Amino acid sequence: MADTNRWRFGETNPLLAAVDAATVIEIGDLVYLDTDDIKPASALPDEQSEAANQASFVSRFLGVAAQRSSDGDVADVRVDTDGVFEFNCAAQTWEVGDLVAVDEAASGTALENQQVQAVSRAELAIGHVVRREPVASTSVWVRIRPRRAHVTTGLDLERRNTSNVETLAANKTLSPADARIQVLDPGGAARDVVLPPEAVSAGVDFLVHNAADAAEVLTIKDDAGATVCTPTQNESAWLFCDGTSWRGLVGANN
Repeated sequence: MADTNRWRFGETNPLLAAVDAATVIEIGDLVYLDTDDIKPASALPDEQSEAANQASFVSRFLGVAAQRSSDGDVADVRVDTDGVFEFNCAAQTWEVGDLVAVDEAASGTALENQQVQAVSRAELAIGHVVRREPVASTSVWVRIRPRRAHVTTGLDLERRNTSNVETLAANKTLSPADARIQVLDPGGAARDVVLPPEAVSAGVDFLVHNAADAAEVLTIKDDAGATVCTPTQNESAWLFCDGTSWRGLVGANN
């Protein structure tokens, strides 16, 4: 995509970032920090799924390129780390506050440099919508919130901090959008709790409490069937995913 001035309003809080000679940066590109140099979103290594690619990008997201860098250039370019920008998107309506992530290319193996899409998971979002589009539009105004540039504040977006209290009648499978706190009574028998695939769960965590009234075990497994941990009666497990593996800590309630 050609150079495009996508800034619309607001303080941009720019910084200067280095670019390798082999990297091409165009004005308007969403860029990420790769150790000590910036690269456009499309250069991010493929993580095998759209959500995993978005999660990988957002953890390194630096901002929007305000200068270009051609092939062969070795230079510092300006990157805007704040403000409102207008990005391309598939035709749809938008409401103020909708969460926005980088869109994936049609190839399914790379992200777009200057195109976004709606998401429901805050940990995948690069920002939120600031102008309502009641009629399907192919562009959207987004307030960006780069985590890499705003280390102490992160995204000011709501997460899944709710709870689910449930008596199980069968095994339970969780999704990344499920309540973060799961208070589960196995319901008279040992049960399996199956975690969502790692590729769509980067940054997701769960607190699972075994609320059994007898010696009934919850066996918490990844989606491949491997056991992560086994909280027994009145124990709780904290599960967290880095996008590659699930890990868990188990302890008694105190």
